[in-house]
Order: sequence, then structure tokens, then C-alpha cells
Amino acid sequence: MASGLGSGGWHTDRLGIQDPLPDDLSPDHRSALEPHLRLRKGEKEREVVIKRLTVVKATPPYSDNLEFYVFRSSDGRLDVRRRVSEEGRRKVFLAVATVVALVVLVLVLTH
Repeated sequence: MASGLGSGGWHTDRLGIQDPLPDDLSPDHRSALEPHLRLRKGEKEREVVIKRLTVVKATPPYSDNLEFYVFRSSDGRLDVRRRVSEEGRRKVFLAVATVVALVVLVLVLTH
């Protein structure tokens, strides 16, 4: 996994008015940027700075709804951030909603 993170740190691309987007941008990033980079009427000069950081998302099997984000920090070491996955957040939301519904039902039935 570490080899896919490159040398670490932010990658900076400076683009002029006629410069194409970097070849290694994902289709999602490319489609998000392209509408904002269209040539405007009367535009003579521009500089666009794109800063990117390579991040790897890992979801180990049997991780109890956890996902890990791995990237190289500014000093070159691997940094790992853990968070609850979208599926885990959905399960927590459903559990809380169920408890609230049961409490409301008990309150309605006891009064």
C-alpha cells in the first residue's frame, strides 16, 4: 500500500490559460474542475493552482464498520486516520431511530 502513495506531501500543479488538466486526475475530479476552467469572454490570462494529496482508503474485512485513510504526512511517514464507515453510520442512525420510536411508543401507551 505504501508504494501507491508516492513520495508524500502535496502535489502542486500550476496551470495557465491554455494548459490542460494533469493526466493523472480521476474522471470525477476532472468533471468537477472542467466547468470552472472554461475560457471566459475577454479573459486574457489566468493561473490555476491545483494541490493534491494521494490518499488510500482501506476497509479491512471484519473491521466492524471501520475504514482507514492512509497518506504520507509532510515528514514522509505514513499517517493513518480511522473513521466509521457510511454503513456503520447508517446502522447507528437506524439503532437510534428504533430506540426513539420505542420510547415514544412506551410513552404513548402508558398515558
